[in-house]
Amino acid sequence: MQSVPAPSGLTRPAAAFAAALLAAVAAALALAAATDSPSPQPGHAVNVYRGLIAGKPLQSAHCIEWNAGTASERNDVAAALAYSVGGATPYGPGTTLTNSEAHSLFDRACSSPIAQHWLLYELYIRAAGFRSYAPQ
Repeated sequence: MQSVPAPSGLTRPAAAFAAALLAAVAAALALAAATDSPSPQPGHAVNVYRGLIAGKPLQSAHCIEWNAGTASERNDVAAALAYSVGGATPYGPGTTLTNSEAHSLFDRACSSPIAQHWLLYELYIRAAGFRSYAPQ
């Protein structure tokens, strides 16, 4: 088998390659830091929720946990869902529910015995999807 020489202009000295690699790593770290601790929009406070509701993480919380959660946990869940669902999309920010709308939704939906295993975030994103976006 015959080796093929690299096309001209595609080879770089080791120092230039190392500098490019270092720049890429620095950019990746900066992006990770920016997404880990988001900066608030003017006039909006950022409250990142990293807790539990009735001992379960929000990603797997069902109506059972909503019904068993404390008032503080319920407020945190509503705020966390608004924060994560209302984030940036390719089409603009996602639509969200107000705190009272989220509470009403979960209180109403989770009161039914057949809804006890419905995921809270699924209920939220489906309800928020029917809402028109209005900048605040």
